[in-house]
Amino acid sequence: MENVQGNPLQTSKPAGFEGRSPFLIWVIWVVWLPLMLPGILQLFQHGYPAAHNIEVGVGLVLFFSIYLWASWLRANHLVAGDPPSKRTEQRTWVTVVVLTAISFVLSFLAGGQWLQLMYYTSGFVGGSLTLRRAILVALGFSLLIITFGWLLGLDWLTNLQSLVFVTAIVFITRSVVWSITTSWELRAAREEIARLAVMTERLRIARDLHDLLGHNLSLIALKSELAGRLIAIAPERALSEIGDVEQVARTTLQEVREAVSNYRQPTLISELHAAQEILFAAGIAYRYEGEEGVLDSLPSSVEILLSWAVREGVTNVIRHSRADWCSVHIKRQGDSVSVVVIDDGVALPGSSPATGTSTTGKPGSGNGLRGLAERVEALKGTFEAGPNLGGGYQLAVSVPVGSLPKTEQKLESLP
Repeated sequence: MENVQGNPLQTSKPAGFEGRSPFLIWVIWVVWLPLMLPGILQLFQHGYPAAHNIEVGVGLVLFFSIYLWASWLRANHLVAGDPPSKRTEQRTWVTVVVLTAISFVLSFLAGGQWLQLMYYTSGFVGGSLTLRRAILVALGFSLLIITFGWLLGLDWLTNLQSLVFVTAIVFITRSVVWSITTSWELRAAREEIARLAVMTERLRIARDLHDLLGHNLSLIALKSELAGRLIAIAPERALSEIGDVEQVARTTLQEVREAVSNYRQPTLISELHAAQEILFAAGIAYRYEGEEGVLDSLPSSVEILLSWAVREGVTNVIRHSRADWCSVHIKRQGDSVSVVVIDDGVALPGSSPATGTSTTGKPGSGNGLRGLAERVEALKGTFEAGPNLGGGYQLAVSVPVGSLPKTEQKLESLP
């Protein structure tokens, strides 16, 4: 696990904000710009008067300046994850009204073709308002388009085309923004789950150490105090108390060593159960495939290594992969046993396709995988980590264990 240190009072972005880019959101509004190219080309192809072209040009510059600037502010607002405020809502409505007014003014002055500017206003509405409000505004736009089309003498096919495009753009933009922001929220939730799991483990360790040390340290303190008072009046009894202190201290030291050893040496079955629980909490489907005889016959050093492999693999799935499912395979191949953790998410930064075997690994830039690769190398095993050729990410560890009993039975007690 990576150790992150810093000032607890320092303000930083919440979990899940890394990797967010306002350009990813902004492109949702920018992508509609080519729809106006035919209308702009007509200004130069049909020989309109210069006054007409200047009039339309000024209106277009004003319209798209407001549109691009307002959509850029909206993209930054979504990326920052700021809660909606009254000021932001007012600014959104003012922008919608201004863009709508410019669209219809240009349509009156320069021709009904400029009602196409409503496509962009609809896109801004879809990405800035809630679904209910966006639907109501889209209905309002439809009524306005029908009214203005009738006043401008546009044919019914042109009006129908405008209505379809306005409605479709509202829903498309709303859906894309919802999909991206929901993905961000899910990623933040997964990172929060991983952080809470670490905090829970720390609290458990603290509670165990308190229960383990509290009584014995209190006893040592009392007997030491008593021995100090007895030195002058009863030296023999003081020596007896000091002997008791020594014995309690040695016992406590042994218990602490055993507790720490248990923390640092997880069992494979407990890690598999823990993997199921944390993946379920993160909303990631979990599947296990293994052989009962292999798990029952593993040497201690091999079981510890495979347990670390499961823990590290599942931790990386939770923290980095954005996966929908994760599969853990434990199988015997000849005189070796292997653990394979596969997901359908994205690869770790800096990783390369996992082809062939390696004892040194170089699995991306994570200290956890690097340490795991060193453990595998110490046991003369093989290590693979990287993207699958068919998509997703794979962590595979295989170590020699000697002769194991063969069995085709599936592990019933595991998830």
